[in-house]
Amino acid sequence: MIRLIFVAFSIAVMGKISMREVEVEKKELKELTEPTNTINSDLLAIDFCGEVVPLTEPRIAQRYQTMIRNYDTPKFRKLMTSTEKRMKTIETILKKYGVPADFKYIPIIESAMSDDVTSHRGAKGYWQFMPLTAKSLGLVINDTRDDRKHLVKSTHAAGKYLRRLHHQLGSWTLVAAAYNAGPQHIQDRMNAQKKDDYFKLKLNAETTKYMYKLVAVKEWFSNPKRSREWGSGEVVDRLAELRLDKKNALAKPEPKILARLETDS
Repeated sequence: MIRLIFVAFSIAVMGKISMREVEVEKKELKELTEPTNTINSDLLAIDFCGEVVPLTEPRIAQRYQTMIRNYDTPKFRKLMTSTEKRMKTIETILKKYGVPADFKYIPIIESAMSDDVTSHRGAKGYWQFMPLTAKSLGLVINDTRDDRKHLVKSTHAAGKYLRRLHHQLGSWTLVAAAYNAGPQHIQDRMNAQKKDDYFKLKLNAETTKYMYKLVAVKEWFSNPKRSREWGSGEVVDRLAELRLDKKNALAKPEPKILARLETDS
């Protein structure tokens, strides 16, 4: 009787050990077959006015990372905290003209949200309007008054102008480019290159950077944690690893083909 109990106990223990071994083997197999280079999809879910930024493309990811790093400064962080009230005022006015809230960041990159900035070409105020453009939008400029320095009035003018650009170009990313380079210049580039995608157009260096500036500023305001991850360089590195893994996977023969080759030889 004792012997039978011992045998039964031994079989039970051996079965338990075998099951554990199987579970370990399954876990090891899963670790070997699952991809190790993955990336959180949230890190790539970045857009401007609902238009996706194609960050899986190496040159675009690199440019974006560079711009994120450029704004990672104590001076910019101080600017973020000091402009909150004015940003709300701008967003409310832009909404009246059907302009997306993402454009509220233009005064940040154009004038650092200052009314007293004048460019060497004569652009002035929060939105850096040139005199002719400002007057065409109803702003008053004379010896005693310059509406470009008035936040509310100049933002109403900006809303009208951005809406007009969108009617002409049909894309908010192209509108941002046109705000920097002028609508006729962007239209000429589009016609010459037969493209209507900002991220595929070949533009001058300043206009090429403009969209990345806007998106970077937007991200630091709205998602600082994600911005820090991009600034670390790890996201671009992981994207490069994923591209390499995909390239190697495409170059590797399928098992059936490999088996056939070995059989033929």
